[in-house]
Amino acid sequence: MGFARVMSQVHPQTLLIALAIEYISLTLVTLPALRIWPKDSGMARWSVGNACLAVAMALLSERGVAPGLLTVVLANGLLIFGADSVHVSVRHLYNAPLRPLWQRLLPLACWATLSLLWALDPSPGQLQWAGGRVAAFALALLWSAGGTCYALLRRAPRPWSLGTWYVFVAMLMPVAGQASRSFNFAHAAPGTDPVLALNSAVPLYSAFAACGVFMTYGFFLLLNDQLQAQLQAANARLREDAATDPLTQIANRRQLETIAATEISRAHRYRWPLTVLLLDLDHFKRVNDLFGHAVGDEVLRAVAEVCRKEVRGHDLVARIGGEEFAVLLPHCDLRGGETMARRLAEQIRDMRVDLLDGAVVTVSIGIASLLETERTLGPLLQRADRALYRAKTAGRDRVSLDESLT
Repeated sequence: MGFARVMSQVHPQTLLIALAIEYISLTLVTLPALRIWPKDSGMARWSVGNACLAVAMALLSERGVAPGLLTVVLANGLLIFGADSVHVSVRHLYNAPLRPLWQRLLPLACWATLSLLWALDPSPGQLQWAGGRVAAFALALLWSAGGTCYALLRRAPRPWSLGTWYVFVAMLMPVAGQASRSFNFAHAAPGTDPVLALNSAVPLYSAFAACGVFMTYGFFLLLNDQLQAQLQAANARLREDAATDPLTQIANRRQLETIAATEISRAHRYRWPLTVLLLDLDHFKRVNDLFGHAVGDEVLRAVAEVCRKEVRGHDLVARIGGEEFAVLLPHCDLRGGETMARRLAEQIRDMRVDLLDGAVVTVSIGIASLLETERTLGPLLQRADRALYRAKTAGRDRVSLDESLT
């Protein structure tokens, strides 16, 4: 009863002026964000929408004082355009396509209907066609708000964030307020002005007041969610770039060392074997000199692809130098590593690279398995490198085992 008594004493123009101030404030809040957020974020249209709603509320507060061309046609047109701007902003935010042109013209058709009804109304208070104006505005508002809610339902990532819920609920508020206003106005006395009639207008004005704050705050949250998602994606790409060889798109030495530290720890904890293969392309400088570095790069990519296809799913292939590769083989002993090395050498020998004119690519491979005293990758690679050196000095295109465990 207390709230109803207070609201019954509130002047409708006071509510409209308060709404105009609110939407002007929301517009001013969004202006600095225009310098921060990209143009395609929808923030510009959002600011325009708030500004249109602010001007519309100010014009409506002059009902009965200013000409009907301003307080009826222009005011309602700005309300429709403001709601449509909010709808367009949400679609821009999610990169959703806009509605077809004929669908976007529907709110404009409602605006034209308002203008026609105003022109046909000769009474000073512009009340004769008030029911039609209320119905036309309700249709336009429902169309824009419904389109925004539909865009959220189709495009917003699941589960919904707090910002998504804010905007979704905010778009339902004016629709509910307009429904209450239409019901109250339908039972109002003939000749009642829907803008100034307290029972008719208060539900809608209250909905617009809550809607503005909820929508703008929710939209900022949506922009922040999108920015966080972009930052996470960018960080993921940076981490991937930092751990990937840019030429062959396999792991680089940094990623090899990181994963090897984990695998060495597991190998000691569970007492399972761990083996490393060290591959070096034979006479690779000759390939670059005879065919050019572009062909040499193609050879490196082809070797990386062969290794990636031949190893097991939990093995790791990495490029650790110019023409040097390493293969980390968890759960694999020295003899299993030798089998894998011979298969890789055979597949690389059989591969054919365009522009090599049939030249055969061969590799020398050194193999070493983890010792109980080794806790890092360094000593393991050193032993594999010594085995690789023996394969090179023995004539290349062969496999050599580390002698520590043989």
